[in-house]
Amino acid sequence: MDLKGIYVKLLGFYDKKTQQREDEMILNFLRKIDDKEKLYIEIGAGLGRFIRLVKERYQFQCCAVEINKDLAKKVEQMGIETYNINFLNNKFPENHFDVVHCSHVIEHVAYPQIIRFLDELIRITKPGGHIIIRSPLLTADFFTCIDHIRPYPPKTILDYYSNPQQQIPGEYSISPVRIRLRRGAYQVNPYSYSILFRIINLIFKLLWGVSGFPFSKPNGYMAVFLKNK
Repeated sequence: MDLKGIYVKLLGFYDKKTQQREDEMILNFLRKIDDKEKLYIEIGAGLGRFIRLVKERYQFQCCAVEINKDLAKKVEQMGIETYNINFLNNKFPENHFDVVHCSHVIEHVAYPQIIRFLDELIRITKPGGHIIIRSPLLTADFFTCIDHIRPYPPKTILDYYSNPQQQIPGEYSISPVRIRLRRGAYQVNPYSYSILFRIINLIFKLLWGVSGFPFSKPNGYMAVFLKNK
C-alpha cells in the first residue's frame, strides 16, 4: 500500500471512531426503551447505516423516510419499509410513532420551513414518545457542505416550543431528556494543504480515535426530547 493509501485508511479509522461515538449515546438510550410493540421511524435514513443497527440489535418495528430515491431503494433492500418522499409532505397519522429519529437533516432546512419540519417530527410522535435529533453546530467547516443552510442548536428548538414571543409560536410541548455535545479531534489550521499540517492533524486524529484527546470545541449534538402528554 502506498503512502496515499495509508493516509486514506487512517482517516477512515478516524471517521469510523467519530461515527461510533456519536451513535453510542443514541443506541444506549434505545436499548433502555426497546420493545417489540414500539414503532421506530428514521427521517433521512441515507444509506441505512444506523437504522440497520437498530433493526439488528433491537425489537422495534422499523421504517424509514428517504427523499433520495436511489438511497431509499438501498434501505428497502435491507427489509425495512421505506417511504421515498419529502417528509414535509408525509401522510403519517398523528401520535403514531414511539420513536422519531432525525439525524443530520434539519441543518438542510431553511426558515420558515424548519418550523413545519419540527412540528411534523412532533406531530407524528405519540404523547410520551421520544424525538431524537442529531445535527452539527456552527463551526469553521459547517459550510463546507454545500447544502448546509444554518445550524439549529438544542436551545433554539426548545425556545421555539416554550417562548410565546416567537413570530410563529410552537403548538406542541416537549422536554429535554438527554443532550450531549459532539466533539472531534483538535486540528491545527485544518484548511491548509501543507503536508506538515496534514501530518500533524492526522496524528491528532489518531490520538483522538484511540484516547478521545486532544479534542475540538463542540461541533454537533445528539438530543433526545420527550413529547409531553
